[in-house]
Amino acid sequence: MMTLTRTSLAVLVSLSAAAAHAAPGNDTLVVTGSTDSNAIPPLSAGSASRLAISERQIPRHTESVSQSTITTRGWRSLTEVVETLPGLSGTTSPTLSNSVSLRGFTPLAWLYDGVLTPGSTLQGGDPAHYQSIDVLYGTGSVLNGLSPAGGSINLIPRRATFAAQPLELDYAWSSFASQRMHIGTGGTLIDNLAAGRLDISAASQGSQVEHVRQRPLRATGALLLTPTATTMLTFNLDRMTEHTRNPYFGTPRLNGKPDRHLRYTNYNNLRDAWIRGHATSFQATQSWFASPQWSLENKFYYYKGLREWHNVERYYPSATRTGFLTRDSFGDLSHKDALTGDRITLQASGSIGQYDNQILAGADVSKRTFSYYSNSFAGEDNVPLLNPPRRPFSSGNAPRRSAVRQITQNQSALFLEDRLSLTDTLALLGQLRYSRVDMHWNYQQQGQHISRRYDFTSLGIGPSWDLTRDITLYASYTTGKEPGEDMFFLGPDQTALPLTAVRQYEAGIKASLPDQSAAMTLAVYDLQKKHLFEQDELRPGVWNAVGKQTSRGVEFSGHWHPREALTLGGNLAWTHARFNSFRQGGQDLAGKTPRYVPQWTANLSASYMLTRQLGLGAQLHYVGSSYNNNANTDKMPHYTTLDLSSSYEIVPGITLGSRVRNLTDKTYAWQRTYATQALFAPGRTWEAFVNMRF
Repeated sequence: MMTLTRTSLAVLVSLSAAAAHAAPGNDTLVVTGSTDSNAIPPLSAGSASRLAISERQIPRHTESVSQSTITTRGWRSLTEVVETLPGLSGTTSPTLSNSVSLRGFTPLAWLYDGVLTPGSTLQGGDPAHYQSIDVLYGTGSVLNGLSPAGGSINLIPRRATFAAQPLELDYAWSSFASQRMHIGTGGTLIDNLAAGRLDISAASQGSQVEHVRQRPLRATGALLLTPTATTMLTFNLDRMTEHTRNPYFGTPRLNGKPDRHLRYTNYNNLRDAWIRGHATSFQATQSWFASPQWSLENKFYYYKGLREWHNVERYYPSATRTGFLTRDSFGDLSHKDALTGDRITLQASGSIGQYDNQILAGADVSKRTFSYYSNSFAGEDNVPLLNPPRRPFSSGNAPRRSAVRQITQNQSALFLEDRLSLTDTLALLGQLRYSRVDMHWNYQQQGQHISRRYDFTSLGIGPSWDLTRDITLYASYTTGKEPGEDMFFLGPDQTALPLTAVRQYEAGIKASLPDQSAAMTLAVYDLQKKHLFEQDELRPGVWNAVGKQTSRGVEFSGHWHPREALTLGGNLAWTHARFNSFRQGGQDLAGKTPRYVPQWTANLSASYMLTRQLGLGAQLHYVGSSYNNNANTDKMPHYTTLDLSSSYEIVPGITLGSRVRNLTDKTYAWQRTYATQALFAPGRTWEAFVNMRF
């Protein structure tokens, strides 16, 4: 048996963020990495498979964005990151930090280092804290149990590593007196024994809408220990606080359309309007490398978060006073979440007869509690359409919040993955998960207690075939179950509704040039969800179990490095999503398109180094038209935006630059928070920045 020395383990750990590309049955670990900001990072374990295999070996469409790309593009939020990927579209709204659709479905699952994490506070932080962001297209139930049909986004925190890491200092100043900063560093603390990483970010962000001011503050830390030659301990801590003053809930629709001249007016201009929250995530992972063929890992995870809203959210023309708006939905509410769990996995590589094989088995148990407090959005007042006065929250005569419900969810699961190499070029990946979910609803205002158990099995299977070293064909079949986070907002009469059943067929090709100067992915899919239940648009407290929704589509992404100074990238997605049988509010919506699902999305990017110091960049973003409602009576037009950037390295390690977002100052609406109003996207903004690496 081969013995792992402390030094070899340290090297393995320092590069653990990179994928290990090893031929089946080969004990030699070959790790690849790149400092190219345009390079595609390796997929993290837990994003699409927990086996130690490469992205090319997974028969699913996946995408990944590296930290260097996030820094180069200057992305400030998760929405800005993921909307550049094929088929993803969405927005950030006060009600949902990241409302994103994919493959005809919304919402998506958000994971933190492979753990399905509730709440949205952590999603509002600076993406400078992520080493990479991975996307799995389609249901992720084989990995996570209950999981949305459209896809999963895995947020990978910055790792502690023994490799040398520079001190990072980033600062940016932009329109509306906005500024943001990030400082981070890491590296060896004790040779071959301990390494650490620390990142801190803060921002004060304004908006084209008056009175809006967002102030997030975040700190993340990672510690890596290798106490023996075969043992690795990692600890990750993430603490986030956020306070938004006078968040923008939309511009009222007059005569059926939002008035663009009012897009700068904030009707949530109460003197004490805010959203605030704080969240803590902690993970501790112990890995034991018994041999090059056997390893055991245990991950303990914990999350606790609180998010509060105190705003007036809905506005529409007054029925009694010309030139006035009625404001109602004076919401005073809070969500309190807590999650504790533990996952253990055993992984082995060897052979079954003459076939090389990798296998993983594990178990996962968790407990989540959710407490909801609300004032039922009571309260109302009237303000002038133009120059509305600033008043206190009490002007709406709304009551204060009180306890509404407390929900406990206990989950347990057994899972299995196996990759069997049938030949040197053909392999079969199988994934199986059995999940048991115990729900306990305590409806405090009604005095009702309801409990229910769900048992289900999810399956994923598919071959991958290497036509050449650089071209891989794949196909897969996957099943899943999904209530989404809607489970925690069901009324007593809806708890008997079944889980939705998801199945997906997918096929595609992954290819690159021999010199790796270009790469592409092409995927086609057929996705179906049965027993669908969605919130009734006319009666927000009612949910319906409906027949079937389907989605079919094609997704393409690629990048090309034709010369050393030039990099081109792009993607295109076509989505055909329909309700097959669906009644809502008494209407038959069969054949209609689900709301907020564009048929076409596309992105193009180019970066060019005029000299070794001077670089230019451009990004074109297109989102096709979509509907604001499931009845398809209200259509949002398509839009295209253009972003430009320039950077200059004045001395090694110090880069100055500027960015302009939405160069043409395109006016467009993202979506709606309420049927009475529309959310206008930001217009043209400017930013100057400095990135320092020492």
